[in-house]
Amino acid sequence: MAGIPERYDALVLDAAHKQSLASARSLGRAGLRVALGETFAEYPSSLPVPAFRSRYCAKAVVLPSYGADAAAFADALADFVRAHQVRVVLPTGDGVIVALAPHRARLAELGCVLAVASDDALAIATDKDRTLAAARELGIAGPKSVLVNSVTELAAAYAELEFPFVVKPTIPWTGKAHSRLMPVEVVSETEAVDATRKFIDAGSPVLAQEWAPGRREGVSLFLVGGQALASCGHVAHRTSPPLGGASVLRESIEAPADILEPAVALARAIGLEGVCEVEFRRDRAGRPLLMEINPRLAGTIENAAASGIDFPLMIWKWATGEPVEQVKGHRTGVRTRWLHGDLRWLMQNYHLAGRPDTVSKARGGWLFATEFARTRRYDNVDWHDLSPAITELGVTARTVLRMRGS
Repeated sequence: MAGIPERYDALVLDAAHKQSLASARSLGRAGLRVALGETFAEYPSSLPVPAFRSRYCAKAVVLPSYGADAAAFADALADFVRAHQVRVVLPTGDGVIVALAPHRARLAELGCVLAVASDDALAIATDKDRTLAAARELGIAGPKSVLVNSVTELAAAYAELEFPFVVKPTIPWTGKAHSRLMPVEVVSETEAVDATRKFIDAGSPVLAQEWAPGRREGVSLFLVGGQALASCGHVAHRTSPPLGGASVLRESIEAPADILEPAVALARAIGLEGVCEVEFRRDRAGRPLLMEINPRLAGTIENAAASGIDFPLMIWKWATGEPVEQVKGHRTGVRTRWLHGDLRWLMQNYHLAGRPDTVSKARGGWLFATEFARTRRYDNVDWHDLSPAITELGVTARTVLRMRGS
């Protein structure tokens, strides 16, 4: 009837994230009505949002930036939930989870579920220092680390660690910075001081950590009542930034016992429910070291979906109280690539060649070009829903033009 607002089964936030598009497609194919929301807190408002062009996006919603005004963001979201009787709000980024978690009860009063883990679990999982402390209690190895609360405390890191080492914010989203804080590698005291000062000024203590040069492996988990109902292992062949940002090329694997068992134990100890991703990196001796645990859908979601595990639909069922069936296996050797991100990796590697986690400029170009012959599955590309991929192709073309002009 005219004048009656449409209802939505789910509002998926962070629409510019590729895991949000994957979630909308998953839920839409299941017959659910999905709205997608974006705040442009970490995505340029001048660029189109590919997910908004999806056939599964029943409503595109622009909300106030949680980075600029968290209260206005929460109010606008609550107004939308109230007007459209949204059943589930699914955030996929760290910043929006931090902004929304204090409003969980407010959404519940409106009959809506915020589909993330409990506040107590989030408090540990979103703080890398507390995560590593929980892991140590379980006997899970992590990189050699020194907590730094001021630039003067870097002296302890110099005594304990060799260059290069990693300077990492303990909290990636503090609310003071307008974007996610990312770890950086440092090769000198000057770089260490500059990076540490930047993170502390943004409101986060710092971990100085040994640099582990080995393979990046991770496992996505889904837990209900402490039981792991699904797991999907992967190896990240390339990330952007190269040190260890979003994976742009990854391959599904049977998670080795030396990462799967610690991952499940850590998630249970923290009290995580729903989806999470636990990341490890192997040291020179091949020993896995815990890097972090992400209490949300990660960028590897398309690899899991292509391997046979539908995490977004599992989240929706869990959030609405429906039974979630156990998934007892997944396909391995599935290779997926995010072309836009891989192009960004190519550009970053070109400018950073010679630093940790990079290859020569020539090898970088070779790896990028020859991957077209190896990978058949690309993030955001769905032959039954091509508009988002075409939109992102336009964004990628702009990136190429900027690269040529720089």
